[in-house]
Amino acid sequence: MELSVNGRRRRAVRVLKAVTPQAEKAAAGTGAGAAPKRAGSDKVSWSQAALSFLQEVNRQDLERQRKLLEAKQQKNGDLEMLPKSLKVMERCRKIASRIMKGDKVPPQDEQYLMECDPDGYKLALACRVPKENPKKWESVLEDEEQENGSAGEAESGGETSEAESSAVEAAEC
Repeated sequence: MELSVNGRRRRAVRVLKAVTPQAEKAAAGTGAGAAPKRAGSDKVSWSQAALSFLQEVNRQDLERQRKLLEAKQQKNGDLEMLPKSLKVMERCRKIASRIMKGDKVPPQDEQYLMECDPDGYKLALACRVPKENPKKWESVLEDEEQENGSAGEAESGGETSEAESSAVEAAEC
């Protein structure tokens, strides 16, 4: 069903035409001083129970909208963290594959793998194949991570407490 302004206007004109002859008859019968009644001049009074019901429905609707907004924000936060976690996973995969091949990796890379992916570290050590001439690899980690221990400290200015730095490292992994 479609509502239009034109349809409302037509109905209003019909109602006014229907009311006007009745008002003229009433005015002619009672005298010229009586004012005709207009359509739509009725007053509505709400009971206290109806008002409280409407307020409760509005409150529930606002709560539902707030929850939907929070869910959308949570999804956006998850999407922002995805590239960081993919970087960490890629670094861990490279380090683990180098260990499995029997090559030498820097100690900070081994430590990074141990912290970020303990199961992958155990698996890499268990699957390691010894080599006669192992290749010595450069670190997979970026320079900032090697110097500070984590990229989060480099971004935050470098001066953080031990508790904050461990929380940043745990969040990165």
